[in-house]
Amino acid sequence: MDEELIDIYDENMNPIGMAPKSQAHKEGLWHKSFRCWVIKITPEHKCKVWLQLRSKNKQLYPKLLATSVAGHLKQGENNRDGIREIKEEIGLNISKENLVKLFTSKKSYRNDEMIDNEFNPTYLYETKLNFSDLTLAPNDVDGIFEFDLEDLQNMFNHKIEKIFSSGLVRNEDTNEQEYKSGYFRYEDFVPHDDSYYQKVFSTIKRYCDSQSPTQAA
Repeated sequence: MDEELIDIYDENMNPIGMAPKSQAHKEGLWHKSFRCWVIKITPEHKCKVWLQLRSKNKQLYPKLLATSVAGHLKQGENNRDGIREIKEEIGLNISKENLVKLFTSKKSYRNDEMIDNEFNPTYLYETKLNFSDLTLAPNDVDGIFEFDLEDLQNMFNHKIEKIFSSGLVRNEDTNEQEYKSGYFRYEDFVPHDDSYYQKVFSTIKRYCDSQSPTQAA
């Protein structure tokens, strides 16, 4: 089976060709990875944010909390085509028109095995569904947890040391989905710069503040 191709860019996000994903990570070629933050607004107008627990099988950041849904854009896909990741990772079918663009960020990371240079078109999706409507992708997602937006902001502004959350996880023994609750600390999250998380959560807050209780979905 041929390896998946992705589009390659220069540092200013100008397209310059295509390459296999493994080559991009080996040589540090700039490429795009879709990100989407899934939120819910409660009847009391509280904003809740879903964070994904990355699979223990992931090469990068296993068993850490990350963006609700994320994945590489394939060769020829536009930014919103990354919506397929929402279906693949957590089992929800949604339309591109329901995505709200937040921003595009730029990330560079390296370790002994890879150089990951990415542009991240980042979106928001507001849902009224529940965890019971989700199907977590084996080998990609070990769980998904719901956090209060204010708690997340306080965490990454270093005002609190831990926050409580409940979520859906895959039982490692039975592979069945089950509910779990507990406390999470700063080190349980993918180690982006604090400024990245602060930007995400402040942008989400502006969106939530713009929605009246009668408009919340």
